[in-house]
Amino acid sequence: METGAAKSRVTSHPLFRSLRDGELGPREMRAFLINGWPVINQFPQYMGMNLQKIGPEETPGSRMARRYLTRNIRIEQNHADYWVDWAAAHDVSRSDLQAGEAPALAFALSHWCWKSSNSDPLHASIAATNFAVEGVTGEWSTLLCSRDTLAHSYPESIRKTTMRWLRMHAHYDDAHPWEALDIVATLLGRAPRAADVRDVKRSIQRSYEYFEVSLNCCLEV
Repeated sequence: METGAAKSRVTSHPLFRSLRDGELGPREMRAFLINGWPVINQFPQYMGMNLQKIGPEETPGSRMARRYLTRNIRIEQNHADYWVDWAAAHDVSRSDLQAGEAPALAFALSHWCWKSSNSDPLHASIAATNFAVEGVTGEWSTLLCSRDTLAHSYPESIRKTTMRWLRMHAHYDDAHPWEALDIVATLLGRAPRAADVRDVKRSIQRSYEYFEVSLNCCLEV
């Protein structure tokens, strides 16, 4: 199973091009901020659930995963606050984000990430969240920061705060997903079972597919 095509449908989604070029309407922008909030807000919990899967037996993969997850949970909590700052620039309050006024399909990605983190094997759930979701987010964040159009659409007095989430992810998620992939590979070992490899690929594919579904909902308001 190749996942490149599904990933490309996320990174090249019309919503991101419109947002980069300052052409996304206020209703679509509001939907994007609200629809994306559950994943942003719950990401530390996804990592916490994955951390609980690590048993007392020490392996190279479990040591890597434990260090990675404990180090980054607090970082992800800060990122949720930065998303709130971005939303505020569009008159979307934290209460609006929490209310989640959107169609059920808009939250497909967050439901999938929760399910995977809660019940899938560690190698599959890290692939679904820390590799696939964070990796593709780093790419579209970099796209949005590749021009000054979006940044300059905000008043200078709030520009730095408003753009903080995007700039952090354009930088932070550049190396972070590759660390996750290294953990997945180490957990699988030198001779992984075909079923485990299949589970990893399927998890990555589903993350991209559900991400696309959520983005499509933003343009259908």
